[in-house]
Amino acid sequence: MINAEASTRQHPRHINEILGWACARNISLRKQAMDFVVMGLFENQAALSTFLIHPNQQQGVLMWQKIASWQVVDIEIGSETTNFAGLLNSWVDFSMASLE
Repeated sequence: MINAEASTRQHPRHINEILGWACARNISLRKQAMDFVVMGLFENQAALSTFLIHPNQQQGVLMWQKIASWQVVDIEIGSETTNFAGLLNSWVDFSMASLE
């Protein structure tokens, strides 16, 4: 797992389409909790698509496939179905302003 984590942490250094990146190990003991989380911020769907086929991303995927299963959710910031509150709301406001 350590090699896969290290690869994931390095993606922003190699993939220009990543505007924001967070990844971390889970700290919860709940049964339904996942072990690791990744959140990426991309300018648009095209940038996300480019990221998904980038060789550095694909290298990380191969590492994770050997040791884990995962769930993926892609959301659109600013969509009427997306809601942010508290500190995340101010983060989204800042992120959206920097994209404009």
